[in-house]
Amino acid sequence: MNLKLLCIAGGIALLTLNCSTRTQKKKPTHTTTPEAVETKPTYDSIRISDKGLTGYFKGPEYNEEGDIAHQFSNKVAECVGAYLKQRYLKNVYLKVDLAAVTIKTEGLNQVDSVYYAIEMPFKRVAKCDAFTGIEHCGSWNYQPRILLNKRFKELREGLSERCSVGNSAYQFYKNEEGFQEYWIQFKHKDYQADCVKQ
Repeated sequence: MNLKLLCIAGGIALLTLNCSTRTQKKKPTHTTTPEAVETKPTYDSIRISDKGLTGYFKGPEYNEEGDIAHQFSNKVAECVGAYLKQRYLKNVYLKVDLAAVTIKTEGLNQVDSVYYAIEMPFKRVAKCDAFTGIEHCGSWNYQPRILLNKRFKELREGLSERCSVGNSAYQFYKNEEGFQEYWIQFKHKDYQADCVKQ
């Protein structure tokens, strides 16, 4: 009899234990770890106001993205173009003082790191003397000027077909390290179509 009671008690205990484990939340079979977030290093700095833009790039001349240092010119052009448009819409009319732009490079040798600094002052002007777009084309490796002039001509023609109206202004910059670049500012048709004289 004692044996019978012991078996019944053991069966009840097993049944109770089995039922309670079914109602518990199952633990995950694998643990998740937070994903590693890949961050790109920051090599550049830009400040812009109604007085102008100052910016620099300090870092590798080339990386897996190509000529990363020269791409800083793209960033400057985007920033200046957006700023000129924004200010124009607020009736603050600006243009880049191309004659006063300074561009400096150090270590431009296609080997390691480079320092590239640009100061681009702005001038307050009358509404239809303002510019609302800017572009550039150039080279870092003593490319023959005839090839640069051809690219510059294509750039100007492309701008006039796509988005520029009226007159434009440009300047060519170069230094002893082989930096050569054209900058061109223009009136964007979406902002200054009314400034074109009929």
